[in-house]
Amino acid sequence: MEKRRTFLVSLILIIATLALYWPATGYDFVVIDDNLYVTENPWVAQGLSWANVKWAFTTTYAANWHPITWLSHMLDFAMFGLFAGGHHLTNILLHTLNTLLLFLLLKRLTQSFWPSALVAALFGWHPLHVESVAWVAERKDVLSTLFLLLTIWVYARYAAAPTKFRYGLALVLFALGLMTKPMLVTLPCVLILLDYWPLKRWEPIAKIADRSLARTAHLKLLWEKVPLFALSFAACVVTFLAQRAGGAVKTFDAVPLSLRVFNSFTACARYVINTFFPANLCVNYPLPAQPPVVWGICSASILAGISYLIFRWRSKFPWMIVGWLWFLGTLVPVIGWVQVGQQAMADRYTYIPLIGLFILLVWSVDRWLGLGKSARILKIGVVLIALVSCLFLTRNQLAYWQESVSLFTHAVAVTKDNALAQQNLGVALSHIGKSTEAIEHYQEALRIKPNHVPTHYNLGIELFALEKFDEAELQFSEALRLGSRSEQLHNNLGVLLARKGQLDSAIEHFKQAIQLNPNYPKPYLNYAVALQRLGLASQAAANFTKALAFDPDWPEALDKFAFFLATCPETQWHNPLMAIKLAEHANEMTGSKLAAYLETLATAYAAGGKYANALSTAELAQKKIPAKNSLLLLNRLNRDIESYKAGKSSQKDWKNPL
Repeated sequence: MEKRRTFLVSLILIIATLALYWPATGYDFVVIDDNLYVTENPWVAQGLSWANVKWAFTTTYAANWHPITWLSHMLDFAMFGLFAGGHHLTNILLHTLNTLLLFLLLKRLTQSFWPSALVAALFGWHPLHVESVAWVAERKDVLSTLFLLLTIWVYARYAAAPTKFRYGLALVLFALGLMTKPMLVTLPCVLILLDYWPLKRWEPIAKIADRSLARTAHLKLLWEKVPLFALSFAACVVTFLAQRAGGAVKTFDAVPLSLRVFNSFTACARYVINTFFPANLCVNYPLPAQPPVVWGICSASILAGISYLIFRWRSKFPWMIVGWLWFLGTLVPVIGWVQVGQQAMADRYTYIPLIGLFILLVWSVDRWLGLGKSARILKIGVVLIALVSCLFLTRNQLAYWQESVSLFTHAVAVTKDNALAQQNLGVALSHIGKSTEAIEHYQEALRIKPNHVPTHYNLGIELFALEKFDEAELQFSEALRLGSRSEQLHNNLGVLLARKGQLDSAIEHFKQAIQLNPNYPKPYLNYAVALQRLGLASQAAANFTKALAFDPDWPEALDKFAFFLATCPETQWHNPLMAIKLAEHANEMTGSKLAAYLETLATAYAAGGKYANALSTAELAQKKIPAKNSLLLLNRLNRDIESYKAGKSSQKDWKNPL
């Protein structure tokens, strides 16, 4: 009977959780962090390899050290490529597995079937957890929680029958969890709480009359956690160094101590409120401009009052103090005392802490509503209302994650003066070609936060694309003045200055971009083109070669180097055969769909004396000319075709790349 009941509840949890989140398999990546973790990450894009495994364990890319998370994304990319639905599916499966494992774990620890099932259902279906599941970049949430639950499972086995193997396995699982997301640093404290209830390892000690022996027994329970605490300490140090090196840790000048303290109390209270009334949830809650003194004091007073009552009731209702301290304790790494990022709070931070709050609520309601037929009916009613509400609210919240515009439009709508949401909405609109609207949101973001470097940079990119060069240069220069050390910024400013004919200044920015990140390929190519325009053939060729060394299949680099080799008058660098080879490869990579690349190939054929090939390629290029901004290209191709028909090359200025 028990096995059948467990199987049926497990099946319901699995099916309902999968069905609830299944729409996300049709969702896209979002413009915040998914690019860092997947879509624009060259190491992840290469899939699993020994070199990439080494990178995962040695890098602090994205201001974090979480090698297991990187390996997970690499495995996904190897299976799904850039199909976002596959990456979402992995998150959904992990969340479903966590929901099932939480049910089985609590049932095993407490021997309470229905409370365990209800906690698992609330965990699996609560709208506060949408962010952790629907956001591909938050893979670390769902994966680290899997390791947390497995660690607790093995630890419970160890507590029942201690062996070195079980302890060692728990230690390994904990280490893997820390290498997935360092938020797990509080797990040793959670294990101490579980010793109190439901494992009840403290009860025999309480019965020891000799205080000295009792103290020794308590110390033994703590001493066995020392290796776990050592891992936590190491993870804290590595994480702090990684985040500080990545610029994610805010100084006290940027976020004063008073703001951190009052906001931390306010955030804790808001997490409790959002658990019961999950309204206006969004991807980013901005830090207030001033410390929320009144709200902070009120929140701290309420939290202190709850803590006092729960402490007084610890003997009668032990699950309350365990659940409450689980909730508060696991929030400590993300509560903002060490401020990382620009958020006042985040839904994703509740993924683990809410387990404690759900334990407190479910076991308490189960006890307080009592036994008997009427109590059973009342319990069923309360449970149904809670779960149906969760399912409904979660499905609504999930819909905002379909794509970036809806996600950040919602964030802007439900928050006030949200510079980050405005900026990311601008990025999302830019990606779908709505430049005018994007610029409006960038400008609004700068109204709220005038010194926000990424917004100046993104606004500059948008203005550059609209050929508003002076305005774009102003935004790029402002980003530099504010202290940006971005290789992308220097590269783009260099391209802009080159377009304005200021080649010497452009070259200086390309050099700075290369100095900041020697593994960033774009400035090598742009530096090569600038040198070509200055007539410095040997230096240009060297940088073309460096650019292609990063990616031999880079169409733009292949095309520009092909034109250089086909038209350069210097004997050392005039190489039509190599130009043909590179230009053919560029067109192969782009499916021979781009008129400009076909024009370069025709130029290379003509330079090699293959005028028939040049003619047919130029005529094909005519057919591929885009409808907009095509007159200049059309005129060039018409002149080229006349030359190729006459059996001669068209005159090309090698210092003026196409």
